[in-house]
Amino acid sequence: MNISATVSELEGLKRSIKVNVNKDEYISQYKKDLNRYKSTVKMDGFRAGKVPESVILKNYKGKIHGDTLNTVIELSLKQSLLDNKINTASPPKITIENSGSDGDDVEYTAEFEIYPSFVIKNLEELQIELPVVNIDDNDIDGVIKNIQKQHTKWEEKKDISSESGDKVVIEYEGLISGEAFDNNKQDNFTFIINDDVRGDEATVGLFQEFYNNTIDVKSGATKKFKYFMPKTFADKNIAGKTIEYEIKIKHIYKGIVPELNDEFYKNFGLNDSDHKTFKENVSRYMKVELDQKLKAIKSAGVNQKLLDENDFEIPKYLLESETKNITSQYESMQQKIDDSIKAELDLIAKKRVKLNLIYMKLTEDNKLQVSDKDVSDFIAKSEPASQQQMIEKIQSDKNYLNHIKNKALEDVIINYILSKCKINKVEKKFSEVVN
Repeated sequence: MNISATVSELEGLKRSIKVNVNKDEYISQYKKDLNRYKSTVKMDGFRAGKVPESVILKNYKGKIHGDTLNTVIELSLKQSLLDNKINTASPPKITIENSGSDGDDVEYTAEFEIYPSFVIKNLEELQIELPVVNIDDNDIDGVIKNIQKQHTKWEEKKDISSESGDKVVIEYEGLISGEAFDNNKQDNFTFIINDDVRGDEATVGLFQEFYNNTIDVKSGATKKFKYFMPKTFADKNIAGKTIEYEIKIKHIYKGIVPELNDEFYKNFGLNDSDHKTFKENVSRYMKVELDQKLKAIKSAGVNQKLLDENDFEIPKYLLESETKNITSQYESMQQKIDDSIKAELDLIAKKRVKLNLIYMKLTEDNKLQVSDKDVSDFIAKSEPASQQQMIEKIQSDKNYLNHIKNKALEDVIINYILSKCKINKVEKKFSEVVN
């Protein structure tokens, strides 16, 4: 095309390109569009393709001009960006200065963001810490005990005091200076006394108070206690305040842990089995679970190092789009978004966009590709229960195959980085890694 273009740098990653398209290009495209209308327009009193040009222009001149202008801008902008080696990171915002005619050139300005130009830090200098785990008999026995615990049968205790390990059902209400607050009460709150609790400082501390006030009591008992909610708690309406709790013990249950016998093994599809066979099955399950966890740890460790060691500007459009996407997903789970949650979602979006840009750069610089074997390996290393579902979905949905290829590419990138960087191996127990 007979065009001229001038690129200007604006703030940050913003750029503009002013394009002039010679009127001859407009005239040529206008004739094509006019002929298309002449051959396709149907009007009463005329045969198809036989409507006079004057009648066409009378009824469709403005629309033909609009079609022509859109086509001219689309083709000329594509060529201008290609000639100037520009890869846009946001949709161009078009401002038309002259829409063109048989006597005037088309003139317009496009504003957009570009992808950042940066160099990935030398991968050989990265240090990644990875756990090394050898599953032994103690690990297997520990998992078996947890499996037994998960299949505990609960029998209600009548007129017998609660003990550590009992399951209790309570109702509670919390007040601050005699006033209620959001989610301050619950009717059937259930927990196991002195069970391990993971979470923030407030969660762990509050559970400990529930434990202290429900042990060595009988059903029907009521207790009161005060709890100072740590200032670090996410809900600022109650953080740093003292809450007065009143609880009532509704039910107490004693757990009966099942024995390891034929009846128990049948729950896992093992008929006429023995403890040795059951233990072998548990060991295989642990190996799959460990492999999945180690893969996640590797990815998380590599990704965090990439984020820490590479700093560059992020296109605002990509960041806003990802933030909007994450927020929509969060809201779809009917979760309330306050200022602290919003800040957390913004940070997640920033990390995702930055990491995607790093991945793109690594893929381009090192010509990384996904082979059929990479896709097969990705499926083979997935959870056994989901492998057949993935294969069936790939056969029926081409878009899903692209999704799997992208996931496989992530593995290719991670493995490439691990082959280059320095790995510090740390011996750890199975429970330390998986739990």
